[in-house]
Amino acid sequence: MSEQLRPECTHWVGSERRHCRKTDGVRRYITGLRCSEHTPSALKGLPEIPPGPGWPAHRKEAMS
Repeated sequence: MSEQLRPECTHWVGSERRHCRKTDGVRRYITGLRCSEHTPSALKGLPEIPPGPGWPAHRKEAMS
């Protein structure tokens, strides 16, 4: 079993009675793995929130 499993969208498409299962652009959300068509914002008809600037350059990594 050297084959890696790609994450797939777990959104339930009720009208088709199946899961979406797309593998392109899948990201993790609280509701599960979602493709770009089934993100929480997309389902509400809203644009995606643009990514922020990330971790500030002057901050150091957290100590474990």
